[in-house]
Amino acid sequence: MNLWSQISILIASGIVLTGAANVVVKESSSLAKKLGFSSFTIGFLLLGVLTSTPELFVAMQAAVEGIPELAVGNLLGGSILLLSLVMGIVAILLGRVSLDHQLSNGELWAMMGVIAAPITVLWDERLTRPEGLFLVGMYGLHAVILNRDDKKSHQKKIHVGGLGRPLVLLGVGVGVMFFSSRFIVTSAEVIMGMFSIAPLLFGLFFLSLGTNLPEIALAYESIRHRRREIAFGDFLGSSAANTLILGILGVIAPFTGGNGRLVGALLLLGSITIYFLWAISSGRTITRKEGIGLLVFYLLFVGYELII
Repeated sequence: MNLWSQISILIASGIVLTGAANVVVKESSSLAKKLGFSSFTIGFLLLGVLTSTPELFVAMQAAVEGIPELAVGNLLGGSILLLSLVMGIVAILLGRVSLDHQLSNGELWAMMGVIAAPITVLWDERLTRPEGLFLVGMYGLHAVILNRDDKKSHQKKIHVGGLGRPLVLLGVGVGVMFFSSRFIVTSAEVIMGMFSIAPLLFGLFFLSLGTNLPEIALAYESIRHRRREIAFGDFLGSSAANTLILGILGVIAPFTGGNGRLVGALLLLGSITIYFLWAISSGRTITRKEGIGLLVFYLLFVGYELII
């Protein structure tokens, strides 16, 4: 197949993957409510992980194909994309965005700590199994802290009726995601070979845009409806889930060698984390000026990676 055929397959597979992910998120949320899960579990942990299912399936497929660095770039690029480019553009266009006031300072610091955790294990451009377990443990600790701070108590009401449809659609959605992620990785591998693009670089820029389409669509809806209180929980939850997926990847397919390109991405991730915490410390909002700062971070990242 020629280049345009591979690009068409990559784009079409990304659209199918995103659609299947939306079905998985919707039906899982419906199933969780019927089974009596708490609002905390549904709102942050469940949706935070499920909106990252494209990254999970791509990571597993990349591990099977023997190119885990493609998944590493995709996961790091996704977190950077959401916290700098997407959040910055939304803040600039809306003038100001507000943080969900249900999040305490402890929850916020825990989330940002988990998002920045890959810096501590990838600095030597290696990801070992113990380091993968460390990242999984960090996410687990973060979940415990959030659960402890979730003071809302309620009695679980389990509705056993009507579970068939969500279960069937959930199974179909997962199956479609499996096959579409396989096409994505296969096409990406061919395109990288045609242009001699490093898998890490391809994941950082190109693949991360496709696998974060659900979050990008959420940002678009926020801008279209002029909603200043966007779903910070989903954005931060998806970024934190990237750390969990990276840990799982480290356990399954240890990774070595980023040819020096990981350093720039890790430095930017740490800088964005610090800047983000500083920006929301005053009034728990991100202003237009602070949004411009986030956007500048992403532009510097693009410039660094393209020059080096």
